Amino acid sequence: MLDILKFFSTEIKDKILEQNLEGLEEIRIRAFRPIILKSSNREIILNYKPMQKEILQTLQLLCDNSIYSFQNQICNRIYNC
Repeated sequence: MLDILKFFSTEIKDKILEQNLEGLEEIRIRAFRPIILKSSNREIILNYKPMQKEILQTLQLLCDNSIYSFQNQICNRIYNC
């Protein structure tokens, strides 16, 4: 689980690491909304609302600083959900 945290902005990663990550299955981040950590039997709502720049930084880390090269994959995933 800790391997995935390398793709989050420093601020978001620090807030997530303050929590017990045992059994963590999902991390929800949205700009100006609390971060939500979900496991099979619990949900933790963090008292931290990331800024839009932190979300963009996380997206850039996920796409290896080339959002354009992942644009089609991102759009296809969004519309196929």
